[in-house]
Amino acid sequence: MVNLGGIVPLSTVDWLGRAAMVVFLRGCPLRCPHCHNRMLQTGERLVTFHSISSRVVSEVKGLPAASRSGGKSGHLLQIDLDDASERASSKPFVDAIVLSGGEPLQQIEACIRLFRLARGLKLATALETSGCFPEGLESLLAKGLVDRVFLDLKTALSEPDYERATGRPGIAARVAESLEICFKSGAAFEVRCTVFPENPTARQLANIAETICRMKAQYPENRLDYLLLQQGTPREGEARFEPVSVQDLDKMARTCETGCKGKLQVRIRAPPRIAWKN
Repeated sequence: MVNLGGIVPLSTVDWLGRAAMVVFLRGCPLRCPHCHNRMLQTGERLVTFHSISSRVVSEVKGLPAASRSGGKSGHLLQIDLDDASERASSKPFVDAIVLSGGEPLQQIEACIRLFRLARGLKLATALETSGCFPEGLESLLAKGLVDRVFLDLKTALSEPDYERATGRPGIAARVAESLEICFKSGAAFEVRCTVFPENPTARQLANIAETICRMKAQYPENRLDYLLLQQGTPREGEARFEPVSVQDLDKMARTCETGCKGKLQVRIRAPPRIAWKN
């Protein structure tokens, strides 16, 4: 059984440049104060892997989803093997699958099976992870099941900074291990930091950049693309606050690049601001 958080059939923002399906797995040990997926930290929605695979194949191929929720029960319906084979041979509707959460590596067996399904459908694979389960990350990369890793760093990799950012002690060392695993593995990856007004600070971002540059020098064959600074916004139901401005994000990014003497590319990303007109 898989503790499923939900499925987004088509996303163009989780993996830029790809039309991706995103599968959210429920459960996360962290308690980050601004988490936008707080409803996926706990709870159960247990479904069979066959039900999920039926839904994935249907959505990937852009076909009528016989596996969508039906009736008042809300159960995922199933398709038979002949129907699944026909759908699998049709033209793909998306070209990648991303596992997110929650923390997907909390359900390592589900990750393995979903990525193997994606390989069978000839989809590129990506993992969004907080890095708190380095053993699971290393296992997936060793099996060659992940094309790209999005590693989410909350703040500088030291305590008590990380405990304040995640609500859990002892996480920084595990995330640092995951970062090193990405560098050693040869897999393509990017490091993401979501910047809120109080965390991480410019000093902490500079510390992250220094750590990354040190590992880049230690593992010259690495496939790190860049460090991404994302604008943090209030989650649903949270007291409103003014996000860090794009100008300040850009200044932080340039400071990180300067501190690394141009050996690290730093990008920024902010959600579009929509002005409604009557």
